Amino acid sequence: MTAGTENQALYRTLKDVLVRQTEVASVRFEPDAIQKRYLAAEVDPQRVVPPTGPEPPQLEVHWKLTPPHDEFRIDYADPNAGFHCGWHRDEDHDDLGAVHFQYRTAPMETPEYEGVVFEAASPPRLLWECCEELFTDVIPDYTGEP
Repeated sequence: MTAGTENQALYRTLKDVLVRQTEVASVRFEPDAIQKRYLAAEVDPQRVVPPTGPEPPQLEVHWKLTPPHDEFRIDYADPNAGFHCGWHRDEDHDDLGAVHFQYRTAPMETPEYEGVVFEAASPPRLLWECCEELFTDVIPDYTGEP
């Protein structure tokens, strides 16, 4: 991610969004509650569909205030299934539009990328939309039985 600033109040609000996800077991600021450079959430492996485990999947949220458009990374990783996915607004894939979704399953050698458009505009609503998509569609579709 490029230079920008972390907003302490925004991270507190985003933490509240993660805490309200039934699949999330705990949320913490990283590296600590003073610096708040990003959020790290532990997902309960038995609350996702399909259930996973024994290691808890991780969800990380990085948000930088970079006018005119914030940059963010919302990344999910399940070490049990070898699955990783995320939504990013950064300069990595300009050809896909402002925001892209990427994923990689265990048998894949390289990730797949696709452009996405969100209905939500505010950071908390955008994170909520990503979490809803992640837990309702993405995890079952990409890690469930073929």
